Amino acid sequence: MLETRPYFLIGDLIANSLAGVVVALLCSVVFGPSWNMIVAMFVGMALGMFVSMFIALPMGAFFGAMEVMVPVMTTGMVAGMVVSMGAAMEPVPVGRAAWLGVLSGVGTLIACYVADAWMRGRAARWTS
Repeated sequence: MLETRPYFLIGDLIANSLAGVVVALLCSVVFGPSWNMIVAMFVGMALGMFVSMFIALPMGAFFGAMEVMVPVMTTGMVAGMVVSMGAAMEPVPVGRAAWLGVLSGVGTLIACYVADAWMRGRAARWTS
């Protein structure tokens, strides 16, 4: 089964939550109801990937480069898409944007852990 040390789990939670909040706050400032929703989603996704890269790089030094990079970059994309699409419909207040960023970060981290456990289980069946 999936074995994780608390240090790395807490580090992943901090890195993903931080990336989600930063990207979500930035998207709530940049995007507004004047944006087309589809365009806002793609621009928000690209902006989220770019911004989260600067969070993933220093966190990777403490918690492992690939272990942090994949969930944090995915969090940036998800938070960027969610908040930018929401902001294209109506203005997103700062508190709501931060909350959506945290939810995006935690949700993405859970999805990455589940996918990792599933892939490790499939790989174990192939090697035995």
